[in-house]
Amino acid sequence: MKVATRFWLSVVLVVVLVPFLTAQQRTGSSAAPTPSSQSDAPDSCTHLFTSGASSSNTFIQYCVTDVGAITSIQTPFGHFHIGPGGEGYGLCQESPAVEYHDYAATWSDNWNFPQIVSKSSSAIKISRTTSDGNWTLVQTISKVAATGSIKVVMALTNNQSVDKVAYLVRFADVDIDGITDGEGEAAGASLQSVWAWHDDPSSAFHYGLQLENTGKLPFSYQQGFVRLAPTGPNACDFAEFSQPFGFYFTGVQNLSIVYAYVGAVASHQTPTVTMSYRGT
Repeated sequence: MKVATRFWLSVVLVVVLVPFLTAQQRTGSSAAPTPSSQSDAPDSCTHLFTSGASSSNTFIQYCVTDVGAITSIQTPFGHFHIGPGGEGYGLCQESPAVEYHDYAATWSDNWNFPQIVSKSSSAIKISRTTSDGNWTLVQTISKVAATGSIKVVMALTNNQSVDKVAYLVRFADVDIDGITDGEGEAAGASLQSVWAWHDDPSSAFHYGLQLENTGKLPFSYQQGFVRLAPTGPNACDFAEFSQPFGFYFTGVQNLSIVYAYVGAVASHQTPTVTMSYRGT
């Protein structure tokens, strides 16, 4: 009887502890991020940032995970825009082809643990190196109170002794106003930005979210894409499921947005891109 009791106790411990330890292993310091927009409100957020009065059009609140994904964006107050497909970044080395990504909801297993370089009430800086040691991505994510926006700076270092062509991608599953079935969702893309909004003819207010390149361009190519899927792309095929034109409206299709940079990165050099999320 004692042997049976010990056996079942061991089974229970394994069932309870294995998922917990797996999540711990991914971030190195906290549980894996939850991609749902509603559950990423303050109670379940790893690093929460808020700016502006709740009655202001510049109110913004967002959640950053230990890996540097933004799993919730609320702007203005009460309007959530990130869906269960997550938000995050992707990286592709063109030759020999190697793909890396972390979109909060899905991720590749070829990253080392993230390191939080610094954190303040307005910004967090996170460094992460690929497990092969070839690339280091440093992200600085900060709030901009004046415009009610999120500034995202991504600095990519080529740690190799030879120049390489890299694709650097930012992705977000946009469920405007928490609408997960895509009903009444519209989106557009251009050379400079990509955006989505809820085009509800029964409402006088149409809320949305824009991801825009706001810095100097260190790469030879940049482009926004409307993606006809709620999940993140393979960074080596970032245009997959995207529209061949800049605007798309759907009554049922769940959309996401992608912004991509492509260019050569010299050995031991660090090109930097600056982007911004803001309500539209």
